[in-house]
Amino acid sequence: MRRADNWLVRLKIKVAVQRDCKRWRHCMAIKQACLLVIIGLITACSQTEEKFIYVEPAAVELDRPAKDRAETLTELGLAYYKLEKYKYAEENLQRSLKLDKNNATTYQVFALIRQRSKKPEQAQIYFDKALKLEPDNYNILTAYAVFLYEEQRHKEAIIEFNRIVNAPFYKKTWVAYSYLGLYDLENGEQRPAEIKFYKALQANPGYSLALFETAKIRYARGNMMSARAYIERYFSSTGKTLDGLELAIKIETALQTYDLVEEYQLELKRNFPFSEAAAKINSF
Repeated sequence: MRRADNWLVRLKIKVAVQRDCKRWRHCMAIKQACLLVIIGLITACSQTEEKFIYVEPAAVELDRPAKDRAETLTELGLAYYKLEKYKYAEENLQRSLKLDKNNATTYQVFALIRQRSKKPEQAQIYFDKALKLEPDNYNILTAYAVFLYEEQRHKEAIIEFNRIVNAPFYKKTWVAYSYLGLYDLENGEQRPAEIKFYKALQANPGYSLALFETAKIRYARGNMMSARAYIERYFSSTGKTLDGLELAIKIETALQTYDLVEEYQLELKRNFPFSEAAAKINSF
């Protein structure tokens, strides 16, 4: 994971733990447990994997209402999921369910782990449980729609994405708009797709998928300066990925800015030395 992503995970879990610390600041044991969690997660996010320290879920199972303890454990599980520490994520999630079997987010995180583990049947079961508890939770519904789309269940996914973008008062629509745009592109509808990516970026100007796809559209249309602007925004949002560097090289080649072409080629060879793109560059 990128350092910025790890920092964001640390910040989110630190805020969550600090919130609980303030709520229960009269209890010294809570304060100590909060400190343990923060230290453990900061260590978990360090660049040196061998220094990873696991925080025992029991450290947050203190004298608080079961629902609150379950929520904290679910947040820990989500943090470990984002760090790709699935074993630790599942241990926290299992303990959370023992305290509160009606937390839809817990089942959602289980579903995401199964999705990443290429176990779609199990992911479906957990998504079903989450949505049965909270059928109008659009964060869960968005994750489920993405799952459907990636499983090539496009018709089902499109129904859910349309439901999301048409939901009153729900603002986190950038993922749904972007996937609706991808569907338009797959069906040869470039202009409707571009409009959907535009709406996604209105909702979240830094959403990398919409930025990248818009850059590709502008490049294909021959609008190179606009394509450059979008690929640079993409790099600022998500870093210099292999696909992003390949597209940037094409854009700068078309613009005849060969110094930037060489710069991007060097970064591609350095960061992705065994890629086909690097091999092609080396062959010239």
